[in-house]
Order: sequence, then structure tokens, then C-alpha cells
Amino acid sequence: MNLLQRVNPREKKFLLIGFIIVVLIIVYRLTAWYGDTMSATREYAEARQMTLQKQLKKISGKESMRQRSMALAAELAELESGLLTDRKPPVAAASIQRSLKQMAVALNIDIKVEKTLSPVETGSYPGIPVEIGFTATTENLKNFLYRIKTFRQLLTVQEMKTRVTNLNNPRNAYTTLVVTGFIKKEQSEEPDAP
Repeated sequence: MNLLQRVNPREKKFLLIGFIIVVLIIVYRLTAWYGDTMSATREYAEARQMTLQKQLKKISGKESMRQRSMALAAELAELESGLLTDRKPPVAAASIQRSLKQMAVALNIDIKVEKTLSPVETGSYPGIPVEIGFTATTENLKNFLYRIKTFRQLLTVQEMKTRVTNLNNPRNAYTTLVVTGFIKKEQSEEPDAP
């Protein structure tokens, strides 16, 4: 207390003003620090909230992905129902030839050439091509191709060659078709590792 008594009033004013300035600087620094801390906390909270929302989306998306997977599996099963049921290429080729003969007989078409071609590897579904040759009217040819297209099993015409037998009367045409059916490749069983 003796120190304050020895200080004259003018110096007291400077000391008071200096003390107020120091207090204001400390208050300013504390508010700046508090503001920075609050903004950093807010940014961290927003980042965490966005992360949580993404994770919630993924969790809620699992059910839709499962439904999509089930729909795709059902669609694949439906498409695979159009494959030939025979697993061996020679048996599948005979089945294709038999089906083509039945279609031809229904349209009064006489098949003159039948030939089984080598199977074509196309991934999981090998193609079994069969070549047939016949003479038919253009109307019967159109109906025959339509029957191939709408057949219960997936058959595709890979190649078609048509030659008119009588140029003066182009009513009949000799046609060679390569019709391909598809089978599901047998799953090879992998041996167990020792």
C-alpha cells in the first residue's frame, strides 16, 4: 500500500490505463481463443455428422442392395431357363436338331442337310451350333424363322445363306441356316487344398 501512496496522481492515471489495457488484451485473447475453439469444435461436429450420415446411408442401402441382388438373381434364373437343359454338347445338338425338325414338319419343310458344328466357347454359356439346309417358300422361311425366334429355349440364327432355285420363278429358295443354342457350362469341382 505504501507504493500507491508514493505514486503521484498523474502516474496513477497511467497505471490505471495500463492495467485496463492489459485486462482488455487478456479479454480479447480469451474471446479469440474461445471463438477459435468453438469454430473448430463446430467443424469437427459437422464432419462427424457427415461421416455418420454416410455410414447410415450405407447401412440403409444394404437392404436395397440385397433386394437388387435378389432381383438380379431371379432375372438370371429366368434367363437361364431359356438355356438348353442338356449339359453335354452332342446331346444338346441332337435336341436342337429334333426341335428344328419338329418346326419344319409343322410347316411342311423338308430338311435336306443336317450337320452338327463344333461348340463355340463363349464364357459361361457355350454355344452349340447346328447347320440345316432346306428348300422352302419365302412365306414358310419367314414362319420358320419366327418359330425359331419365339421358341421356348434360346436359339439364335448365327448365319443364313439363301439361294433362289429357279431364277424365272423365285418362289422357292434353298436356305442354309446355322442355328445356335446355349448350354450352361458345367461347374468344375475344384479339389480341396491339403
